[in-house]
Amino acid sequence: MRRLTLTGTFLLLLGALYGFWQHRFERAPGYPTVRLSDLRAIASPAPGVEWLGPETYPRLRLRVDQTHSKVVARVDLPQIQAVSFLHVRFQVSPTDLMPGKETWQDGRCVIEWHLQARGSAWENNPFCSARHSEASGIVEMVLRPDHPPAIPALRLENLGTSGDLELSMFEATVLRERRVWKISRWFLLAGWLAWAVAWIGPRGKTGRLRPLLASAIWLVMGLYFVVPGPWKDVRSFAGPFQISPDPPAVPDFSAPASRPAAPAIYRSSAKFVVLESVGKIPDQGDFTLRLKRYAANARPLLHIILLFAPTLAMACLVGRKPARSLAVILALAIETAQLAFGYGFDWVDVFDLASDAVGIALGLWLYGRLRQREWSATWLPRES
Repeated sequence: MRRLTLTGTFLLLLGALYGFWQHRFERAPGYPTVRLSDLRAIASPAPGVEWLGPETYPRLRLRVDQTHSKVVARVDLPQIQAVSFLHVRFQVSPTDLMPGKETWQDGRCVIEWHLQARGSAWENNPFCSARHSEASGIVEMVLRPDHPPAIPALRLENLGTSGDLELSMFEATVLRERRVWKISRWFLLAGWLAWAVAWIGPRGKTGRLRPLLASAIWLVMGLYFVVPGPWKDVRSFAGPFQISPDPPAVPDFSAPASRPAAPAIYRSSAKFVVLESVGKIPDQGDFTLRLKRYAANARPLLHIILLFAPTLAMACLVGRKPARSLAVILALAIETAQLAFGYGFDWVDVFDLASDAVGIALGLWLYGRLRQREWSATWLPRES
């Protein structure tokens, strides 16, 4: 009965996490959704940059050929000032885009986060890359600067040796976190912590402090590597974020009937500016992701260490069985979260799980060796 109750509670917490996460954001008042049609109204083509299609549903193409060895352009997002969260929805369709010698020499879309004013120092936030003729499909995510708030601008680069980079759809919407998320996340934290303590169960004379510490280790690892995880960009769980649509325009019936005036166009500095490429953009996200990319050959070792340390610590606090089960749940949750966030699952992830299993086994093995020491009866928990 106890295991059944804990399983049901686990599923309820998962459902609550999914629901609150999908409703984490709402549209920030006072900001319109900027689309390609809005950019076409204010940005004239630049060398190598061409508008295609009708004005209502335009496409933007960057072509590399014998005339243009590379095409880099930037356009400001009209009526959007310093913000903390920007929801982008886009589709990229490259055509015969042959990448260069470096891995980053392909087609890419970047949000520049200007820290003070347009034209000031900025940070680059790449949100898509493309090569050959592999269309991205419709993708959405929430981008955020390292130092909010910041002013966003759209940067496009075709650094391939030939071919086209076509942005066939783009929407940018300013968001803010809902109040319900800001409050509910603390209840979720408390709920997961309480669940882990209940999963461990009573540990005899060790009291409540050791299960609480072990649960805290498990929860911190979950926050760091599962949800929200180490990623810079915020993605939804296997479906779009639940964000309210554009507010409808309210007609002014008090004004006299007349021919509607042409909509005002925010021009400012919003035009295509031809620039040099920024070159290789540093990897985004937490240092653990950067370490995994820099030390790709040592990836199995990193995963072994990732699970070895918390498994050993939890075993020393509450014993072998609870530590093993919590570590297995953690390893499965890490890979499941990557899949749910749209990062995919392949044979590399299978090897990651195998490395996690080795890390768990090593942690439990070392715990067993420590139990053979004379002082183990004083400092280590008694096994049931």
